Amino acid sequence: MNKDLRLQLITQLITEQEVRTQEELVELLFEKGLNVTQATVSRDIHELGLIKLPSRDGRLRYSVNVDNDWLVSEKLRHKMGYALTSMELINYFIIIKTLPGHAHAFGALLDSIELDGKAGTICGNDTCLIICRSPGDANQIKEQLDLLYRR
Repeated sequence: MNKDLRLQLITQLITEQEVRTQEELVELLFEKGLNVTQATVSRDIHELGLIKLPSRDGRLRYSVNVDNDWLVSEKLRHKMGYALTSMELINYFIIIKTLPGHAHAFGALLDSIELDGKAGTICGNDTCLIICRSPGDANQIKEQLDLLYRR
């Protein structure tokens, strides 16, 4: 089988089932009649630009590259589920309180997605401050975060 067909088969396999490791992918390809090494699969994964996403059970699985904003939103939702302790709106600001050591991760995620009206973030150990361009923008962003948190 040529390389292009192998890449198509890998894409098909990871979209039809949850593949968690390169070794699993080698086994699945072997079941389809392809005898490839883990090194070949590693190169194929890199060439296809595959990423790892959380599956329903929380473990990571291979996936084709998806919209970055969606991926970051999912990471933020997950982080909010276990590290967010409170969120408060004060005029132009949204103050996010987290478990110790998690505020910087919130800031990095918030900085990597487009939120209309967000001027920037400042984060410490357990507090992330979102600076908004207007109180209306702050209210809208907090509503978006509240919806994300409730999902």
